[in-house]
Amino acid sequence: MSRGPSANLDLLRSIAVLLVLTQHLCRRLNVDQVGWMPTTWGVFGVLLFFVHTCLVLMYSMQRSELTGWPLVANFVTRRIFRIYPLSIIAVLTALALHLDSDVNGIRGLSYGLLPGKVGIASNLLLIQNLTYTKSIVNVLWSLPFELQMYAFLPFIFMWIRGKRMFWPLLGLWAASAIAGFLQLHLHGLGRLSILAFVPCFLPGVIAFSLPYVPRFKSFLWPVFILALVAVYTVRSDVWLGWAISLLLGIMIPFFAEIKTRWLRLASNRIATYSYGIYLAHQFCIWIALGLLASHPLWLRIAVLIVLLVGLPVLLYHAIEKPMIGLGIRIAARFTGPRALPGAAAAL
Repeated sequence: MSRGPSANLDLLRSIAVLLVLTQHLCRRLNVDQVGWMPTTWGVFGVLLFFVHTCLVLMYSMQRSELTGWPLVANFVTRRIFRIYPLSIIAVLTALALHLDSDVNGIRGLSYGLLPGKVGIASNLLLIQNLTYTKSIVNVLWSLPFELQMYAFLPFIFMWIRGKRMFWPLLGLWAASAIAGFLQLHLHGLGRLSILAFVPCFLPGVIAFSLPYVPRFKSFLWPVFILALVAVYTVRSDVWLGWAISLLLGIMIPFFAEIKTRWLRLASNRIATYSYGIYLAHQFCIWIALGLLASHPLWLRIAVLIVLLVGLPVLLYHAIEKPMIGLGIRIAARFTGPRALPGAAAAL
C-alpha cells in the first residue's frame, strides 16, 4: 500500500486525540459515565494512535528510499527530535510548577511533591515503564511504548518492503498477542510491558502491507471509527483492544478518502497540532478548572477553549516544527540529502 497524505488518517489521528482530551476533561469534572457509556475513551484513543503512528511511519520510510544503516539512523534521529522536545518541556513545566498527576484526590494535574531523581530522569528519558516510575504528567505513559517500538519498526519495514506479507504479518500479530498475554499474566515480565501493546502497533504495519482498494464509501469511514469506539467503550478489555486494533489495520485500505471539505480541513488542522494537544491539554484543564476554580464558569470555559486552541498552535510553531526541521537536517548528515523529502513528510 503506497499513499500520499491521507485525510482518512488525519481524521483517525484527530479522533484519537479528541478521545483522550474528552476523557481527561470528564475525569476532572468527576463524570465517569455519559449515558450508557463509561468515560474510558482515552485509552482507546491511545490505541488508535499506535495503529496510526506505525502506518504513517512505514509510509515515511518508504518515501525516504533508504535501506540498511542509513534508514535506521535517519529514522531514529528524526523520531528523537519529534518526540523528546515537547515531552521534556512538559516534564520541566510540571516540575517547575510542583505539579503531579492524580494526587490529593484530584484527577489530572494538581500541586504535589517533587519526585525523586530516578523519577525525574525516567520521565525526561521516557523510560517510566522500565523503572516502574509514575508519569508526572499522566499522558506521558504512552510515549515509552512508542519509543521502544521504534527500535523494531525499521527492521520490520526492511523485512516486508516490496513483498506481499499479509499472512506472515498476521501470524506475527498472533504471536505478539500470545506474548502480550504472557506478559500480563506471568510474574517477572513487568519491564517487558511493551509486549502488551505490540498487538496494537502491528496492525499499522499490516495496513501498510495491504493494497489500497477503496471498496467502501468515504462517509462510512468516520462511522466505522466511531462504531469501534462504541464497542470498546462498552467493554474496555485488553483482548478487545487488540482485536479492534487488528480490525482497524485490516480495514484502513478499504475506505475511500473522505471528500467533505470542512471535515478534511478540520482533521488536518487537529492532526497537525495533535501532539501538542496531547501533551498540553492537562495543563490547560489545570489552569481553567484548577487555578481559576473560584472564578465564574463563563470565564473558566473561555480560558479553557482559548488555551486548548492556542497553546498547541504556539508549541507547534515555536518548538515542535523547528525541532522536526533540525532533526531532518541532522539526519541528512548521516544519510544524504535524498532523505529530506521523505523525512519532511513524516509526522
